[in-house]
Amino acid sequence: MIVLLSIENFNKLFIKALILFSISVLCYHNAFSQSNKDSLTVKLDPITITAIQSTISTEAAPLSFTTAIRNNRELNQSASLSLKTVTTQLPGLWVGDRNNYALGEKLTIRGIGWRAAYGVRGIQVILNGIPLTVADGQTMINIVDPAFIRRAEVVRGPAATYWGNSSGGVLYLSTTPSHNNDSHLRMRTMGGSFGMRKAEVEYSISNPDHQMAIHSSYLTSDGFRNYSGVKMLRSGITGKTTLTSKSQLKYQAGAIYMPKAQHPSSLKKQQAKETPTMARSLFADSAKAGKTIGQGQAGLSYILNTPAGLLNITGYGIYRDLSNPLPFGIITVNRWAGGLRATIDKSWENLDLQMGLESKLQNDDRTEFENIGNAQRGTVTVDQIERVWNQAAFINSTYSLGNINFMGGIRFDRLTFEADADTNQQAGKRTFQSLSPSIGISYTPSTHTIFTNISTSFEAPTTTELVNRPGNGNGFNPSLKPEKTLGLEVGIRNTKSSSPIIYDIATYRLWVKDMLLPYKLSSDGPTYYRNQGQTTHTGVEGRVAVQFNPSWQFSTTANVTKAIFKDALNDDITGNEVPGIPKFRLNNKLKWTSGTFSGDLTYIYNSGYAANNKNSAYNDRYGVVNIKLSYLRSITDHNVRFQPFINIENLLNTRYNGSVVVNAYKGRYYEPAPGRNWQLGVSIAF
Repeated sequence: MIVLLSIENFNKLFIKALILFSISVLCYHNAFSQSNKDSLTVKLDPITITAIQSTISTEAAPLSFTTAIRNNRELNQSASLSLKTVTTQLPGLWVGDRNNYALGEKLTIRGIGWRAAYGVRGIQVILNGIPLTVADGQTMINIVDPAFIRRAEVVRGPAATYWGNSSGGVLYLSTTPSHNNDSHLRMRTMGGSFGMRKAEVEYSISNPDHQMAIHSSYLTSDGFRNYSGVKMLRSGITGKTTLTSKSQLKYQAGAIYMPKAQHPSSLKKQQAKETPTMARSLFADSAKAGKTIGQGQAGLSYILNTPAGLLNITGYGIYRDLSNPLPFGIITVNRWAGGLRATIDKSWENLDLQMGLESKLQNDDRTEFENIGNAQRGTVTVDQIERVWNQAAFINSTYSLGNINFMGGIRFDRLTFEADADTNQQAGKRTFQSLSPSIGISYTPSTHTIFTNISTSFEAPTTTELVNRPGNGNGFNPSLKPEKTLGLEVGIRNTKSSSPIIYDIATYRLWVKDMLLPYKLSSDGPTYYRNQGQTTHTGVEGRVAVQFNPSWQFSTTANVTKAIFKDALNDDITGNEVPGIPKFRLNNKLKWTSGTFSGDLTYIYNSGYAANNKNSAYNDRYGVVNIKLSYLRSITDHNVRFQPFINIENLLNTRYNGSVVVNAYKGRYYEPAPGRNWQLGVSIAF
């Protein structure tokens, strides 16, 4: 017998199943603990690869991932105004610094995410265990202050098996310090080029039963370009407390208030070359384009050892208030979002099994107005509430057979998009479903690991992409559908910290179909989207680090990517390069540390790459040299550490464009990067 369920009934049943799943394990634990009270001794923090919430060892995992860890000395030495400071040594990941806080940084992993006009698309980003990627796949990383990031972990292949929608790769960020049963206070102040000033403070406390860290910063800058200033306050807190010998509670929260983020827009190539500091008059003078953002988020994780395994229940909520004046209109969005995830992990001698359920909610109250000049609101053009509900069920497992390890999983996702319009009778509802499997195998004969992996991901259109429909009006674009990716990779690595030579090398191929591509109908109009054919991404990436002695280390990270349109529709672009993806990227870093002095010298090279689908415009290749120096002085009697530092970026004053707006109208693709610039500051820790 076939039973047909409405969307509402399906949602209700899913939530009931999620609640029953958690309650049943808790009840089983209570019954067991009464009769076997002291027989359970399972570790509360078994996860070794945080980006996929897996307990498999980092040496044996059959997938491409890399971790970067920064200690206090490294944190204090770097101004870290951009995520690229933290991630340049992570192969596969590229952070394009747009020098535009109104748009945010552009992230790509193996070329996935190249089409993002703003924010991050196609990549799952998690901060301290809480996804910044909301139900419809949008990711806004303004809340992340790179200066406090201590750990960055990237999974470089498709990862929908673990995180669902918009997981062409995963970037996991953590601000949590290493606790050693002590309290620390760290303060830092700095200034630099373009009127940049920043103040930071961090306090951590630790004892055997409770650890907590809180941080806050305030940044103001005039910006490298005209009309690119920013004012921003960011704060965060992380902690965990032991409830009993078998249970633990983790918590985290964060907030950002950005009352000013000016938007100078992109430029034509000649403009970017001759006058890189200029802003487009339409954006700066007429429309007063930019963003004002207020956002807060908080989450809790309850971890409990049970006879059925390790139970982890995580819940979180996000609030975001946005005002975004642009030449074609003023967009305001009031967003409530959140999620609930429950997993149970069970381990046997050679087998680890994880089962889980997840639900994400997103409610956007969107109103769009005409911009009648100077960011003044005119007639309402769109007034609707957009809701997204994502339900998922998944199972993942690992099995070891001597020095051979198997890893596999599958996840089912159902996404429902709804729009209730107030300006006319049009409304919208779209439903997408996806099944995302993955499987991998690794072989570790000695100190190195050889692995291969096949994985999948899907990327549903976001509410922004669905709501921007040709002809305007309310409701969702009825023709858009998710793009899907299949990935194959083979690699070898030796990441043991005790080894004098560390390497991590992989080759891969991605097949992407039903590409969601942006286009415009007018110079300053909204961006629309359409599914347009297929692409393949083929590449080799790797990192090699050599520790010559305790004081000197050299590392190099290289990425070769060939991304091509296949069977493209609507336009004659079959065989063309996918825009926004450099064919070759290189990062060389020489690091030196002595008793009191430390520094590093970095050379970054990016090859030229296409700026549009037709490959009629290219961003030129460039190479940039950066240097960082610091001096650490400890006053032992008072337990005070004093560390002044200086950073000089683009030491050779190279003229280049740090990013492009793919397929921008009338050749305005280019986002200039600054010439030689500096940051100078001092950190004091108690």
